Amino acid sequence: MPLSAAKKREAIGHALLTAIASLICLVLAETWQLEHADLAVWTTFLVMAQYSFTSFQKGIERLGGRALGILAGLVLTTWLNDFPFVALGLIGILLTSFFYVYFSGRLAYTFLQAGLYLVAVFQIGHSEPTLAVHEGWELFLAVVLGVAVANVTTWLAGTEGDLTIQLGSAPLFPLRVDWMNQSLMLSVTVVVTLVIAHALDLPAQNAAISVLLLTISPHLQALIMKGELRIAGLVLATLWSLATFVIVGLLPRFPIFAALVFFGQFLATYVTLTAGQYAYVGLQMGLVMPMIVVAPPTEFGSIEPAVQRLEGVLLGLAASIIVAGLWPQFPLGEAPPAVAPSTASPGEIDV
Repeated sequence: MPLSAAKKREAIGHALLTAIASLICLVLAETWQLEHADLAVWTTFLVMAQYSFTSFQKGIERLGGRALGILAGLVLTTWLNDFPFVALGLIGILLTSFFYVYFSGRLAYTFLQAGLYLVAVFQIGHSEPTLAVHEGWELFLAVVLGVAVANVTTWLAGTEGDLTIQLGSAPLFPLRVDWMNQSLMLSVTVVVTLVIAHALDLPAQNAAISVLLLTISPHLQALIMKGELRIAGLVLATLWSLATFVIVGLLPRFPIFAALVFFGQFLATYVTLTAGQYAYVGLQMGLVMPMIVVAPPTEFGSIEPAVQRLEGVLLGLAASIIVAGLWPQFPLGEAPPAVAPSTASPGEIDV
């Protein structure tokens, strides 16, 4: 249904605040010369643009989940880098455990983030073992800055003051067959995707993360829709990034670059808040755009991150569709299993 004028004004206000916070984070990240300034910026965006309870809780869960995932990934790459099959087996076990808790709704976002960064750091360590600890620390610093800016901006604006953390109340035991079944499917799909990506020399990290975010969908139809929305958001982000490259190339001034990032995040947030079932397009745009444009000077102007992400999304989508289509008891259509509310629609999940 069309949004009322009041809802549109509310969405504009929320989008402005999110864009301002993203801009502040950009300036701080560039001033402090963080290696992953892009991650800091899109962390601020994701914490503020959409949340199930409060942006404070989302930020805290993001921080805790990513710390857990980074630590687990570092342990695997440090101790088991010479035993890849053992490491893959442990990844499968950990992912199954994380996502079983996720489907229960108990700090679901925490365990989603833990699973994502377990895979991300493992891939970094597998490719460059000597850089794993350094990269893990730099990634964590970027997330800390992004969450801090989001929370402080929200508090100063007076839009949020609730520090309560909703833990969830669904019992974990006895084991739920539907949660366990989907968690196992997810883990198997990730392992299969990693093996295929390495064999074909495709971006394994992007593909595995896409698998994680796609296979938490309640059924195959929703999985495919989410994949399509991820691609649509990527396309919008790439178009905005190309425009940014052209304008900044003609007028190479940081304020102009910052203004383009600001308006891009404003638009992405507004789409996230107003597009209904297509909200995930806006969420992906606000995530991917900083990933492309907030880059070191030597890499500015390259759309390689977008190409790699597209390759990863396509591989992840193909693997997810095949495994989910063959997996026993995974619904093909509109009969979602009893899962946490945060998995109810494509627009409610992000990376």
